Amino acid sequence: MIAVVLPTLDTPDALHRVLAELPAGMLAIVVDDGSREPIHSIRRDTCIVRHEENRGYGGAQKSGYAAALAAGASRIVLLHGDGQYDTPATLALAEELGGVEAALGSRFLADPSVIPSWRRFGNRALTGLANLRFGGAFTDLHSGARAFRAETLRSLPLDSFSDDFLFDQQVLVALIRRGASLVERPVGTRYDTTTRSISFRRSMQYGVGCVRVILG
Repeated sequence: MIAVVLPTLDTPDALHRVLAELPAGMLAIVVDDGSREPIHSIRRDTCIVRHEENRGYGGAQKSGYAAALAAGASRIVLLHGDGQYDTPATLALAEELGGVEAALGSRFLADPSVIPSWRRFGNRALTGLANLRFGGAFTDLHSGARAFRAETLRSLPLDSFSDDFLFDQQVLVALIRRGASLVERPVGTRYDTTTRSISFRRSMQYGVGCVRVILG
């Protein structure tokens, strides 16, 4: 079974559009990370995990992955509930898991011109540092479109990772350090007023944290 974990915060309209794109029979696990108005699903095969208080992006993923594993999912996809990442392309990452432990969506293999210039620069710099440190050839280690085998997630100390955005980098660096098999595939993205992205200031803090994780 494929489970799709959808962290969401105060973007109900976008979430409903994303849910409408999911194929029937695919389990959607919506993690409502403290939205002002509680989320109500318009779709069958949906589980809603509600945080009464915001626990952060990493905290939302931890709850979502725990629910997916408890439900018996064998493949787990991370898809943002605000519609930032192309839904069909993100779901297709699950099809890559026959021969690898995780599949990563790359915005740079799709259309990087839609990414704000300062984000492109920071992403390339941090991904380049990781490639230099670990001998990789990745194009985008900071995408929020990902798919994992269930056993891959079980093997990681997820509860010890950050509850904030740094969680994503800690997951990938842990996998890269142990020599896990990873593959990248193109996944389109969009940045507009309906999607949620961290501010420039928080991006700088995230960047410093990533450097520490990579070099640690």
